[in-house]
Amino acid sequence: MPFARTDDRVRLYYEEHGRRGSSLVLAYGIGGNTDMWDVNRDALAAHHRLVLWEPRGHARSDSPENPAQFSFARWVLDLKTVLDHLGIRKAHVGGLSLGAGISTRFALRYPARVRSLVVTNSSSAVGLPLSVENLVMRARSIEITLTKGMDAMAEFAMAANPNVSERVALDPSAKEEFYEEYRRLSPIGYANSLRALLAMDHITDQLPRLRVPVLLLGGDRDPSLAPMKVMHRKVRGSKLVVLSPASHFGNRDQPEVWNRAVLEFLARCDRRTRG
Repeated sequence: MPFARTDDRVRLYYEEHGRRGSSLVLAYGIGGNTDMWDVNRDALAAHHRLVLWEPRGHARSDSPENPAQFSFARWVLDLKTVLDHLGIRKAHVGGLSLGAGISTRFALRYPARVRSLVVTNSSSAVGLPLSVENLVMRARSIEITLTKGMDAMAEFAMAANPNVSERVALDPSAKEEFYEEYRRLSPIGYANSLRALLAMDHITDQLPRLRVPVLLLGGDRDPSLAPMKVMHRKVRGSKLVVLSPASHFGNRDQPEVWNRAVLEFLARCDRRTRG
Protein backbone atom coordinates (compact mmCIF):
# COMPACT_ATOMS: atom_id res chain seq x y z
CA MET A 1 0.00 0.00 0.00
CA PRO A 2 1.28 3.51 -0.76
CA PHE A 3 2.22 5.71 2.18
CA ALA A 4 3.74 9.14 2.70
CA ARG A 5 5.71 9.70 5.91
CA THR A 6 5.44 12.92 7.92
CA ASP A 7 8.19 14.73 9.81
CA ASP A 8 6.92 13.16 13.05
CA ARG A 9 7.16 9.65 11.53
CA VAL A 10 3.45 9.09 10.91
CA ARG A 11 2.54 7.09 7.80
CA LEU A 12 -0.31 8.50 5.73
CA TYR A 13 -2.21 6.24 3.38
CA TYR A 14 -3.12 7.57 -0.04
CA GLU A 15 -4.17 6.22 -3.42
CA GLU A 16 -4.06 7.60 -6.96
CA HIS A 17 -6.65 7.19 -9.68
CA GLY A 18 -6.37 8.55 -13.21
CA ARG A 19 -3.40 10.33 -14.67
CA ARG A 20 -4.85 12.94 -17.00
CA GLY A 21 -5.87 16.48 -16.15
CA SER A 22 -5.19 18.64 -13.11
CA SER A 23 -4.67 17.15 -9.66
CA LEU A 24 -7.63 16.79 -7.29
CA VAL A 25 -6.85 15.82 -3.68
CA LEU A 26 -9.70 14.79 -1.35
CA ALA A 27 -10.10 13.55 2.23
CA TYR A 28 -13.30 12.22 3.80
CA GLY A 29 -15.06 13.14 7.03
CA ILE A 30 -14.05 12.20 10.56
CA GLY A 31 -13.99 8.42 10.91
CA GLY A 32 -14.13 7.93 7.15
CA ASN A 33 -11.76 6.39 4.63
CA THR A 34 -10.95 6.55 0.93
CA ASP A 35 -13.58 3.93 0.06
CA MET A 36 -16.29 6.46 0.97
CA TRP A 37 -15.54 8.07 -2.42
CA ASP A 38 -16.30 4.86 -4.35
CA VAL A 39 -19.42 6.35 -5.96
CA ASN A 40 -17.43 9.37 -7.19
CA ARG A 41 -14.01 7.90 -7.91
CA ASP A 42 -14.39 6.77 -11.54
CA ALA A 43 -16.15 9.94 -12.70
CA LEU A 44 -13.49 12.16 -11.13
CA ALA A 45 -10.55 10.02 -12.26
CA ALA A 46 -11.76 10.14 -15.87
CA HIS A 47 -10.85 13.84 -15.96
CA HIS A 48 -8.29 14.39 -13.20
CA ARG A 49 -5.30 12.98 -11.41
CA LEU A 50 -7.31 11.99 -8.36
CA VAL A 51 -5.56 11.55 -5.01
CA LEU A 52 -7.58 10.22 -2.08
CA TRP A 53 -5.92 10.21 1.32
CA GLU A 54 -6.63 9.33 4.96
CA PRO A 55 -5.55 11.79 7.68
CA ARG A 56 -3.75 10.45 10.72
CA GLY A 57 -6.08 8.59 13.05
CA HIS A 58 -8.11 7.17 10.16
CA ALA A 59 -8.29 3.66 8.69
CA ARG A 60 -4.94 2.71 7.11
CA SER A 61 -2.98 5.78 8.22
CA ASP A 62 -1.11 5.60 11.53
CA SER A 63 -2.90 6.48 14.77
CA PRO A 64 -0.46 7.93 17.33
CA GLU A 65 -1.44 7.37 20.94
CA ASN A 66 -0.35 10.86 21.98
CA PRO A 67 -3.29 13.29 21.56
CA ALA A 68 -0.77 16.14 21.21
CA GLN A 69 0.00 14.77 17.73
CA PHE A 70 -3.54 15.61 16.57
CA SER A 71 -4.83 19.03 15.57
CA PHE A 72 -6.13 20.80 12.48
CA ALA A 73 -2.71 22.42 12.10
CA ARG A 74 -1.12 18.98 12.13
CA TRP A 75 -3.65 17.64 9.61
CA VAL A 76 -2.83 20.60 7.33
CA LEU A 77 0.82 19.53 7.42
CA ASP A 78 -0.32 15.97 6.65
CA LEU A 79 -1.97 17.24 3.47
CA LYS A 80 1.20 19.13 2.57
CA THR A 81 3.18 15.93 3.14
CA VAL A 82 1.01 14.03 0.66
CA LEU A 83 1.35 16.75 -1.98
CA ASP A 84 5.11 17.00 -1.48
CA HIS A 85 5.51 13.21 -1.57
CA LEU A 86 3.71 13.05 -4.92
CA GLY A 87 5.48 16.09 -6.36
CA ILE A 88 2.23 18.04 -6.77
CA ARG A 89 2.98 21.75 -6.74
CA LYS A 90 -0.60 22.97 -7.07
CA ALA A 91 -3.93 21.13 -6.80
CA HIS A 92 -7.65 21.39 -6.39
CA VAL A 93 -8.12 20.40 -2.74
CA GLY A 94 -11.17 19.56 -0.69
CA GLY A 95 -13.20 16.88 0.95
CA LEU A 96 -16.24 16.13 3.03
CA SER A 97 -16.74 17.44 6.57
CA LEU A 98 -13.36 17.05 8.35
CA GLY A 99 -11.61 16.65 5.00
CA ALA A 100 -12.99 20.00 3.87
CA GLY A 101 -12.05 21.58 7.20
CA ILE A 102 -8.45 20.47 6.68
CA SER A 103 -8.41 21.66 3.07
CA THR A 104 -9.86 25.07 3.91
CA ARG A 105 -7.13 25.67 6.47
CA PHE A 106 -4.56 24.43 3.94
CA ALA A 107 -5.87 26.97 1.41
CA LEU A 108 -5.54 29.74 4.00
CA ARG A 109 -2.00 28.73 4.96
CA TYR A 110 -0.66 27.73 1.52
CA PRO A 111 -2.72 29.70 -1.02
CA ALA A 112 -0.08 29.41 -3.76
CA ARG A 113 -0.54 25.63 -3.78
CA VAL A 114 -4.31 25.66 -4.27
CA ARG A 115 -6.16 25.85 -7.61
CA SER A 116 -9.61 25.68 -6.03
CA LEU A 117 -11.40 24.49 -2.92
CA VAL A 118 -14.25 21.94 -2.87
CA VAL A 119 -16.19 21.90 0.42
CA THR A 120 -18.85 19.24 0.95
CA ASN A 121 -21.12 19.12 4.01
CA SER A 122 -18.66 20.71 6.41
CA SER A 123 -19.08 22.85 9.49
CA SER A 124 -15.39 22.53 10.38
CA ALA A 125 -14.53 24.34 7.12
CA VAL A 126 -16.50 27.30 8.44
CA GLY A 127 -14.85 27.16 11.84
CA LEU A 128 -17.73 28.35 13.98
CA PRO A 129 -17.77 27.25 17.65
CA LEU A 130 -19.50 23.91 18.18
CA SER A 131 -22.88 23.89 19.85
CA VAL A 132 -23.23 22.61 23.40
CA GLU A 133 -25.18 19.61 22.08
CA ASN A 134 -22.40 18.79 19.64
CA LEU A 135 -19.73 19.13 22.30
CA VAL A 136 -21.61 16.75 24.60
CA MET A 137 -22.23 14.24 21.79
CA ARG A 138 -18.55 14.24 20.75
CA ALA A 139 -17.35 13.87 24.35
CA ARG A 140 -19.71 10.93 24.82
CA SER A 141 -18.36 9.46 21.56
CA ILE A 142 -14.83 9.49 22.96
CA GLU A 143 -15.99 7.70 26.10
CA ILE A 144 -17.89 5.01 24.17
CA THR A 145 -15.03 4.48 21.72
CA LEU A 146 -12.46 3.89 24.45
CA THR A 147 -14.66 1.84 26.79
CA LYS A 148 -17.06 -0.11 24.57
CA GLY A 149 -15.43 -0.36 21.16
CA MET A 150 -16.26 0.54 17.61
CA ASP A 151 -19.50 -1.43 17.11
CA ALA A 152 -20.96 0.36 20.11
CA MET A 153 -19.68 3.64 18.67
CA ALA A 154 -21.39 2.92 15.34
CA GLU A 155 -24.68 2.24 17.14
CA PHE A 156 -24.37 5.42 19.19
CA ALA A 157 -23.61 7.48 16.07
CA MET A 158 -26.63 6.12 14.22
CA ALA A 159 -28.85 6.97 17.19
CA ALA A 160 -27.39 10.26 18.47
CA ASN A 161 -25.43 11.93 15.68
CA PRO A 162 -27.76 13.69 13.20
CA ASN A 163 -24.98 13.64 10.61
CA VAL A 164 -25.24 9.85 10.61
CA SER A 165 -28.89 9.23 11.51
CA GLU A 166 -30.17 11.26 8.54
CA ARG A 167 -28.11 9.11 6.17
CA VAL A 168 -29.68 5.96 7.63
CA ALA A 169 -33.14 7.52 7.40
CA LEU A 170 -32.60 8.13 3.69
CA ASP A 171 -31.02 4.72 3.09
CA PRO A 172 -31.52 2.04 5.80
CA SER A 173 -28.97 -0.21 4.07
CA ALA A 174 -26.30 2.34 5.12
CA LYS A 175 -26.32 0.74 8.59
CA GLU A 176 -23.89 -1.96 7.45
CA GLU A 177 -21.80 0.71 5.75
CA PHE A 178 -21.41 2.52 9.06
CA TYR A 179 -20.50 -0.64 10.99
CA GLU A 180 -17.79 -1.33 8.40
CA GLU A 181 -16.55 2.27 8.52
CA TYR A 182 -16.16 2.32 12.30
CA ARG A 183 -14.62 -1.18 12.46
CA ARG A 184 -11.74 0.05 10.31
CA LEU A 185 -10.77 2.65 12.90
CA SER A 186 -8.26 2.39 15.71
CA PRO A 187 -10.13 3.39 18.90
CA ILE A 188 -7.28 5.62 20.07
CA GLY A 189 -6.94 7.18 16.61
CA TYR A 190 -10.64 7.99 16.45
CA ALA A 191 -10.71 9.29 20.03
CA ASN A 192 -7.73 11.54 19.38
CA SER A 193 -9.32 12.80 16.16
CA LEU A 194 -12.45 13.70 18.09
CA ARG A 195 -10.33 15.52 20.67
CA ALA A 196 -8.78 17.57 17.86
CA LEU A 197 -12.24 18.34 16.52
CA LEU A 198 -13.35 19.56 19.94
CA ALA A 199 -10.27 21.83 20.05
CA MET A 200 -10.95 23.18 16.55
CA ASP A 201 -9.60 26.64 15.76
CA HIS A 202 -12.30 29.14 14.77
CA ILE A 203 -11.41 30.46 11.33
CA THR A 204 -14.69 32.11 10.30
CA ASP A 205 -13.22 35.63 10.27
CA GLN A 206 -10.36 34.42 8.04
CA LEU A 207 -12.61 33.05 5.29
CA PRO A 208 -12.76 36.34 3.32
CA ARG A 209 -9.01 35.91 2.73
CA LEU A 210 -9.70 32.99 0.38
CA ARG A 211 -8.95 34.12 -3.16
CA VAL A 212 -9.31 30.79 -4.98
CA PRO A 213 -12.56 29.55 -6.54
CA VAL A 214 -14.70 27.83 -3.88
CA LEU A 215 -17.48 25.30 -4.44
CA LEU A 216 -19.80 24.51 -1.52
CA LEU A 217 -22.06 21.45 -1.64
CA GLY A 218 -24.52 20.83 1.19
CA GLY A 219 -27.31 18.38 1.88
CA ASP A 220 -30.75 19.79 2.58
CA ARG A 221 -31.06 17.47 5.62
CA ASP A 222 -27.59 18.15 6.96
CA PRO A 223 -27.02 20.27 10.10
CA SER A 224 -23.89 21.72 8.47
CA LEU A 225 -25.91 23.41 5.72
CA ALA A 226 -26.52 26.51 7.90
CA PRO A 227 -22.78 27.02 8.62
CA MET A 228 -22.01 26.48 4.94
CA LYS A 229 -24.38 29.31 4.08
CA VAL A 230 -22.29 31.47 6.41
CA MET A 231 -19.19 30.46 4.44
CA HIS A 232 -20.99 31.27 1.20
CA ARG A 233 -21.60 34.80 2.47
CA LYS A 234 -18.04 35.18 3.71
CA VAL A 235 -16.24 33.99 0.57
CA ARG A 236 -16.69 36.35 -2.34
CA GLY A 237 -17.62 34.57 -5.57
CA SER A 238 -18.21 31.17 -3.95
CA LYS A 239 -20.86 28.89 -5.40
CA LEU A 240 -23.33 26.97 -3.19
CA VAL A 241 -25.13 23.86 -4.44
CA VAL A 242 -27.82 22.32 -2.20
CA LEU A 243 -28.33 18.59 -2.77
CA SER A 244 -31.80 17.13 -2.16
CA PRO A 245 -32.66 14.83 -0.59
CA ALA A 246 -29.26 14.51 1.04
CA SER A 247 -27.75 14.07 4.49
CA HIS A 248 -24.26 14.89 5.76
CA PHE A 249 -23.02 12.25 3.31
CA GLY A 250 -24.16 14.18 0.26
CA ASN A 251 -21.65 12.61 -2.12
CA ARG A 252 -23.22 9.22 -1.37
CA ASP A 253 -26.86 10.30 -1.22
CA GLN A 254 -26.71 12.14 -4.56
CA PRO A 255 -23.58 10.88 -6.33
CA GLU A 256 -24.57 11.76 -9.89
CA VAL A 257 -25.56 15.33 -9.01
CA TRP A 258 -22.48 15.70 -6.81
CA ASN A 259 -20.17 14.39 -9.56
CA ARG A 260 -21.66 16.67 -12.18
CA ALA A 261 -21.44 19.78 -10.00
CA VAL A 262 -17.82 19.11 -9.02
CA LEU A 263 -16.64 18.25 -12.53
CA GLU A 264 -18.30 21.32 -14.04
CA PHE A 265 -16.75 23.53 -11.37
CA LEU A 266 -13.27 22.06 -11.87
CA ALA A 267 -13.55 22.37 -15.64
CA ARG A 268 -14.38 26.07 -15.29
CA CYS A 269 -11.42 26.58 -12.97
CA ASP A 270 -9.04 24.81 -15.34
CA ARG A 271 -10.28 26.77 -18.33
CA ARG A 272 -9.71 29.98 -16.38
CA THR A 273 -6.17 28.86 -15.51
CA ARG A 274 -5.36 28.06 -19.15
CA GLY A 275 -6.84 31.37 -20.22
